[in-house]
Amino acid sequence: MVPKRILPARLDSRSVQAAYGRIAPVYDLWGRATESAAQDAVLEWLEAMQVRHVVDVATGTGALLEKLLTVFPGATGVGVDLTAAMLRKAADRLARFDARCALVRGDARRLPIPSESSDLVTNAYMFDLLPETEFSTVLQELGRVLVPGGHLALINMTTPERPVERIWERIYQLYPALLGGCRGVSLEKYLASGRFRVLRRARVSQFAFPSEIILAAKQPGGASGKSQSVEVEFDNDPA
Repeated sequence: MVPKRILPARLDSRSVQAAYGRIAPVYDLWGRATESAAQDAVLEWLEAMQVRHVVDVATGTGALLEKLLTVFPGATGVGVDLTAAMLRKAADRLARFDARCALVRGDARRLPIPSESSDLVTNAYMFDLLPETEFSTVLQELGRVLVPGGHLALINMTTPERPVERIWERIYQLYPALLGGCRGVSLEKYLASGRFRVLRRARVSQFAFPSEIILAAKQPGGASGKSQSVEVEFDNDPA
C-alpha cells in the first residue's frame, strides 16, 4: 500500500498555543464527539497491564489521564501540556486525584520529566500538529522518559480513507486554526525505524473524524540520554 500524503503543518508553536487557549473552554465537547472512542480503545489495550507511573504528554484538559488514573488505581501520573489554559481545565478535572497526579507546563521536544522514570507514556492528538520533520526527534524524547520495555500509546488524527472523512482535511486546508492545527498523520513507519516495536495498530472513526491508535514497546537500548529535567512533585498546580 502506498503511504498517504501527510499535509504540511501550518501553525507554529505560538499559533498552536493561541488556538488551544481560545478553544479550551469548549474542548471537552469536541473531545467527546470525536476523540473519546479512540481513547477508550487504547484503554482496552492497556487495562491488562501493570502500570505504576504514567506520563501523559499533551494532556490537554486531562480527559485521557483521568481515565488512566481510574483504570489503574495504584498508579501515579504526570500530565504535560504546552498551553496554560488547557492545564487549568485539567486541574479542575483531576482535583480528586490530587495525591497521585501532577500537572506541569512543558514542550514535548524537551520534556520536564526524568529519564527512564515511567513505564507508560501516552500521547494523544499532538503529532498531528507537528511538522513531519520533528516526528523522529519527539518520539526519541518520549522514549527517553520510558524504562526499557515500557509502553508508548499514541493517538492521532490520521489520513482519510472514506470520502466523508475528507471534510476534516478540507477544513484544515481552508482554516487550520479551526481544527487547532490538526491534520491527518501516520506514525507507524517512524516507530518501526526507531527504537520501538509496534505491538498493535488500529484505526477508529468517530463522527467521521479518523484516528490512528498505536501501542509500542521501547526496545532494550532504546531512546534514553541524560535528563535535563527536575523531579516532579504530585500537586495539581499547573502554574
